[in-house]
Amino acid sequence: MTLLDAPKYNERRAHQRKTLGIIVAVIVIVAIVGVLYWPRYQARKTVDQFFHAIMQKNFQEAYAIWQPDPQHYPMDAFMKDWGPSGQWGVITSFHIDQLGLPPGGHANGLVALVTINHIQSNQARIWISDKNHSLSFYQF
Repeated sequence: MTLLDAPKYNERRAHQRKTLGIIVAVIVIVAIVGVLYWPRYQARKTVDQFFHAIMQKNFQEAYAIWQPDPQHYPMDAFMKDWGPSGQWGVITSFHIDQLGLPPGGHANGLVALVTINHIQSNQARIWISDKNHSLSFYQF
């Protein structure tokens, strides 16, 4: 067989290759989007669960979601921050305004900016750890 004796064009095989290429491209795109979006989905879900527990006045559940070290952040301190006498008062509503990497972009977690009780000027800045989805205040 020489270069001029190429096999005949097989339309069915060409269609199969094209279809396979499209399927592979779609799978790769879905995988990339999933890998990039999944941590944000998990973080948003954790923050939602936390604030819903606070709004339902289920502070034990909220404290468990926060996952603090009891020696460094006991329940009393948690109640001072998130209870009815905290800086936001009784929490009746919240909205996650931003969820993303902290400034600099290299981190092992995400930062959520949360508006509480429609008070835009005093947003909660919450750190969500990638490892165990524990919450803490973001200090920067």
